[in-house]
Amino acid sequence: MPRAASSTARQPPTAQGEKPVTVLVTGFGPFLERFPRNSSWEIASTLPALIPATSTNPTPIHIHVYHEPIRVAYNTVVDLVPHLLPPGSQMHPKPDIILHIGLAAGRTYFTLEQGSHARGYGRIPDVDGERFSDEDGDAKFPNEIFPSVLHTSFDTADALARWRENLEQSNQDADSVVEGIPDVRISPDAGNFMCGFIYYNSLAHYFQKREDERPVAFLHVPDLSSSKAKLDTGREVTIALIKALVESRREVGVVDGSAEVGKEKRQDKGVVAGMDVNFA
Repeated sequence: MPRAASSTARQPPTAQGEKPVTVLVTGFGPFLERFPRNSSWEIASTLPALIPATSTNPTPIHIHVYHEPIRVAYNTVVDLVPHLLPPGSQMHPKPDIILHIGLAAGRTYFTLEQGSHARGYGRIPDVDGERFSDEDGDAKFPNEIFPSVLHTSFDTADALARWRENLEQSNQDADSVVEGIPDVRISPDAGNFMCGFIYYNSLAHYFQKREDERPVAFLHVPDLSSSKAKLDTGREVTIALIKALVESRREVGVVDGSAEVGKEKRQDKGVVAGMDVNFA
């Protein structure tokens, strides 16, 4: 009697011994009465643990989501980042890529942020009513050690192109929840609230270790809490970005991309989003 076919698809062999890549993802908790459900955490908490290797994406991707939404509080972020990222991370294996996700409530599109500032967080209080003054910034990130602005070391233009391509492929899949190609862009700065703050803290953590390698990215998502369909689309957009970051890292490497920001902005005005501060 012939053996019944297995319902589980076999994992294709990785190209040239491709090693799995581990991506650490975080999302934020509530921060305004208007947003009791933060879309960044709603998305992060539903991501798959594994994106299997395929013939077109030969690197298996393990996704580790931090176990709880990050409190929208400056002190929480300052205390957490050194324990969240290598070498202090308790994850095994250590994460290769860090992706923070945050809510940009005033936007209707998704943005890959290029960088963040060390100061400018004294105007908006956090959920505990605390602020991070420029004097606090001077103490935490002294000018003689840290630049006032740090950028991701991903090639953001390359990642954007791959991100869009992944979404186009997903849109061709009859089973995809994505209808049409979501609007995805590059943004020059993550803003002057908790999103920019955690981004700079993570970038500075890597900068202090090795100035030219900061495998940290930040994704801003619009408010998607009004429907499951919108959150499903946000999830697929995030998966497409994670794949794009891994692909870009494999193909072009992780290098100091700070000099590219102005060039990208000049070359394609359509991909660079504006700035606002309603971020967490």
